[in-house]
Amino acid sequence: MRVQVWRRLDYLLLLTIAGLAVYGVLMVHSATCPFPCEPFALYTSMGLRQALYVVVGVAAMIAAAAIHWRGYRTLAYWAYGLSLVLLAVVLVVGHREAELGVRRWIRLGPVDLQPSEMAKLAMVLALGRFFTDREGPLSFRRAIGSILVLLPPLGLVFLQPDLGTSLSFVCIWFGMLVMAGARPLHLGLMTLAAVLAAPGGWLILREYQRARVATFVTTLINPEADPFGEGYNIIQARISIGSGGMFGRGWLEGSQTQLAYLRVSQSDFIFSVLAEETGFIGAMVLFALFVLLLFRVVRVADKAPEDFGRLVAFGIACMLFFQSVVNLGANLTLLPVTGVPLPLVSFGGSAMLTCFLAFGILQSILIHRTRYRY
Repeated sequence: MRVQVWRRLDYLLLLTIAGLAVYGVLMVHSATCPFPCEPFALYTSMGLRQALYVVVGVAAMIAAAAIHWRGYRTLAYWAYGLSLVLLAVVLVVGHREAELGVRRWIRLGPVDLQPSEMAKLAMVLALGRFFTDREGPLSFRRAIGSILVLLPPLGLVFLQPDLGTSLSFVCIWFGMLVMAGARPLHLGLMTLAAVLAAPGGWLILREYQRARVATFVTTLINPEADPFGEGYNIIQARISIGSGGMFGRGWLEGSQTQLAYLRVSQSDFIFSVLAEETGFIGAMVLFALFVLLLFRVVRVADKAPEDFGRLVAFGIACMLFFQSVVNLGANLTLLPVTGVPLPLVSFGGSAMLTCFLAFGILQSILIHRTRYRY
């Protein structure tokens, strides 16, 4: 049995995860280390904390992989319910960010817990069970009923408010709905309803969220519009990426980063830090790692022995894909800035732990799959 476990592990997936995690620790250290920064002075920045998050995440991944994947089906609704409770708690006692008036974290001593990150994985498990509770083709009634699984976490996260994470819930739900076998006609009707409801969604956005969208559109037309206001971060991100050239300025040598021109560099704009210091080559390596990561996750969905494991693996792929595209798109000024972290690279304990738990579930699907012989 132990031999089978070692053989069934996806080592290429593990190596890809390790490569992205190392990228993250190095870049977070560079983004937060005071100028002039010592290469090994991890105690001076968030780099050490990021490394500790990785260690805790690896331990969580091992524990999650040891649990049979059918156990997650049993616990799916319990995990979903607990995530809703935490999302409600954060609205009441969560740490309030004075600048934007948002509540997204629960203070637990030296650690900040962000329930919305855990809720994404919990919703993946809940939808996986919901879609597989009944056999046969997915009916329109069941497809509509899945919206009832989406709406509670979507609404609670939107009230924090957190637009980027709210949209990630929608992406996960839609991707799993397609994978569950929803008919094209049903998908078209739902898409049409979403398009018709879009103007109402614009009206309920917060003022700063509208400003970010407006700044994005304005910046596409005139890159220098509002250079010291809403457009500041976008312009500095462009300068950082452009100044990296082919091979970059070198680790800890990025002028935009080290001189603090680039704000929120450890999370929202971590790619800009990486592009400035490692250049085009380093950015291409990062892109290759993310593409490989997504391919290996989809491979798990292909090898899953039952529909629940297949849907969960695909839901995790949707979660990682959305976060990667939105974060990188914001750095490249192709999408509005929404504060979505780059998986395994951006600073954040909750996001890191969620990713590693997801990877542990994927390994569990591979390890505990049954091979039938006739």
